[in-house]
Amino acid sequence: MLEQIREKAPRWLVSTILVLLVVPFALWGVNSYVQPTGNTAAARVGDASITVDALQQALRQEGQRLRQSLGDAYSPEFLDHPGTRRAVLERLINRELLLQEANRRRLQVPDAAVAAVIQAAPAFAGENGFDRALYESQLRRQGLTPAAFEADLRSSLALQQLESGLAETAFISAAELDELAALWFERRDLRLATIDWQKFAPAAPPDDAAIQAYYDAHKTDFQTAEQVRVAYLELSLDAMASELAIDDAMLQKRYEELKPELGSAEQRRVRHILIRVAEDAPPQAVEQARLKAAELRAKLLAGADFAALAKAESADPGSAEQGGDLGYFTRGGMTAAFDEAAFTLAKNTLSEPIRTPFGFHLLEVTDIKPGSVPPLAEVRDSLRQRLQRELAEERFFAAAETLRNQSFEHPDTLEPAAKALGLPVQEIGPIARSGNTGIAANPEFLRHAFSNEVIGGENSEVFELGSGRYAVLRVTEHTPAAPRPLEDVRADIVLRLRQQDGAAAARKAGEALLEKLRAGENIEALLRQHGAEFKALPDVGREGTEGLPAAVLKQAFALPVSDGKPGHGGLALDDGSYVIVTVTGRHAGAAAADAQTREALRTQLLAIRADQTLTEQLAALRARYPVRIVQNQP
Repeated sequence: MLEQIREKAPRWLVSTILVLLVVPFALWGVNSYVQPTGNTAAARVGDASITVDALQQALRQEGQRLRQSLGDAYSPEFLDHPGTRRAVLERLINRELLLQEANRRRLQVPDAAVAAVIQAAPAFAGENGFDRALYESQLRRQGLTPAAFEADLRSSLALQQLESGLAETAFISAAELDELAALWFERRDLRLATIDWQKFAPAAPPDDAAIQAYYDAHKTDFQTAEQVRVAYLELSLDAMASELAIDDAMLQKRYEELKPELGSAEQRRVRHILIRVAEDAPPQAVEQARLKAAELRAKLLAGADFAALAKAESADPGSAEQGGDLGYFTRGGMTAAFDEAAFTLAKNTLSEPIRTPFGFHLLEVTDIKPGSVPPLAEVRDSLRQRLQRELAEERFFAAAETLRNQSFEHPDTLEPAAKALGLPVQEIGPIARSGNTGIAANPEFLRHAFSNEVIGGENSEVFELGSGRYAVLRVTEHTPAAPRPLEDVRADIVLRLRQQDGAAAARKAGEALLEKLRAGENIEALLRQHGAEFKALPDVGREGTEGLPAAVLKQAFALPVSDGKPGHGGLALDDGSYVIVTVTGRHAGAAAADAQTREALRTQLLAIRADQTLTEQLAALRARYPVRIVQNQP
């Protein structure tokens, strides 16, 4: 298992480390460092609690996800919707349910698997691969310790084991696949007639009373955008770092300290035999395991074959199948005791029994790839920037604390905080809730700028703009949304009323024609009277074709067709037109016999069934670990 996880880590690294861990931790940022921790429960799962702080962090993460997926269509108001909050809370509850089940099943993730994920993460990579100093620096900047981060990663990997196990139970029989493929790859021959609303729009404009009535009923459609002017302070780690002077002596000193990391680190290939014993096992069990390891060591010293003995005796099944081989790794890739022995042993030397949380190991270094260090001249610039950033971090967090204190103690002004930190008070605006550029496009900036508390006159809380960027703001001017004068929107209302009346008439005419068609009448001549005609679309699949609205495609594949009789239907489109849909034939497409395409379909169906299995499992877990939503949370 250990070796399998190590080998697979890079393929699912991005989704595991960046999505599940790095992004959520990055979202904690300065808030977890400078703001008091809230222990109020948003929900309880069994004996565990999901805190309001954890929910707020997850909501901020959801805001970033929505911003990335929706672009300019994103609005901070999305996060204020009760449905969004409940959906995010449900995801946290599901995660906690699975964690408790993983613990009950005693799913274990070896240290080597955790190390493999961390070492392969781009977020922690320097010029020559994994950079431990960068790793610790990033965690420190987020207010985290390696132990806390690795514990959460271990939990995520355990969840992956559990979810993978559930997914592997999904099954699709050949008969089911044949049936589903026949439906999925079905092709249909269509005839479509589109009745344009403009053919039915009244020639005379609506009267003033109708215009006024529409305006009164739809005033929210004709409002000016709510706008604010904002004053803000921005604290930037990069800006703070760039101001620090680094002399040659400091560079030389740091270069000497980082030599093991700056070049290609020494790699060692190790094979091992594991005699498993729990970390909290009683002394008698520990001693039995130690004696067993000593017995195997004696056999190896007497000439026994290491690979054969590993296959027969090692409790690490993944590496045992490979004769105990763990492959190459760098210092820091294993548990402390294992790591120390691996990088202390001479090549082809057998270790004494080494105790780790997993039991006793017998190690042998089978190969060594020496590391190399580039000269200072090659890394001077990057080393200078790194040293500047490292030296700035401590000041940065202290400045963030000052920023929070000053803006909290003086809630009606930013001047004291600006003076204390030597920051300029910047201004921007007027800005709306969407369609902005620069800092005003940042979802967290917008969320705070349009929050009720800040519009009411108070400073915002300190919040994260991005990695190494924090801000606090206050609204200096607020312009509420207001209805535009009727005369300014009269032309728009006239167009809407014409389209509304034309669409209603087009639909009425279309439905009448559809009834005649279903009764077996020929409606070609009647269609021409409305400026429409049937157009043939042969051999249309569920993927559709260019220019075919999705609603029409859905209707076409929902119509019943049997015994060679055509199916007829109709629907009104969003643009006001009415479409009559006729299915004249149905047949299997060539793709149904395509083995590669069928395999792709099978994979998709298995994924769907795995999701269904997971949903069923979560429902069962709620019975095992009762869930209670705490009401009236902010």
